[in-house]
This record gives sequence, structure tokens and C-alpha cells, in this order.
Amino acid sequence: MMRHLLIIAGAFASVLVPLATVSDADASAAMAQKQDQDPRGRYSPSEARDERQQGNIVPALRVINDVRRRYPGANVLDAELEGGAAPRYVIKILTSDGRRVDVVADARNGRILYER
Repeated sequence: MMRHLLIIAGAFASVLVPLATVSDADASAAMAQKQDQDPRGRYSPSEARDERQQGNIVPALRVINDVRRRYPGANVLDAELEGGAAPRYVIKILTSDGRRVDVVADARNGRILYER
């Protein structure tokens, strides 16, 4: 559990630490290009960081903590930020009873939308 937490924290730290300053026009162009390349519309780490810095999305760790409260004892396997008109986080977990569940949350406010 601690190992998974450290891996996830390290991955999201790279998203949250500012590495470069990008203008709004450059960020919009990069986002459009990325969504053209990735049919699922996933954000790159730098795009996610820019969106977070601009206040357009909540931190991923906030959503992950909400998922952990909802599923005590679950292991977080992966977290993705998907773009589009309504950006969302998809948090993949392994529950304590062995089920794999995808928890989908609104990236703008952190509210959990549904599980699949």
C-alpha cells in the first residue's frame, strides 16, 4: 500500500511542479494537438499541470483521497486525466475483495460521477 502511494505521489508531483511557463495560446494549441493525437483525449503531464495552475481542474490527489474514503483498503492502480468539454479523472482501483473498479470523477470540481 505504501509503495503504491509513493509511486502515485511521485507521478502526480511531476504534474504539480511547475517546470515551464506556457502562454494561454500555447497551452490551447498544445491541448488541441494532443487531443488530435490521442483519441481518448488524455492530458499530458504538462497539460494537466497547466490546467491545475489555471484553476480549471482540482488536484488528482484530492480525488484519489475521496476514492480511498469510499473504498477503504482498496489499492489505486492508475489515475488518468481525460480531456474534452467535461474533463474527468478515471481512477482505477483494486478493491479489498479483489474487484477492479474504475471510478470516474469530474476534474473541475472533484465530485465522483460514477463507477464502472
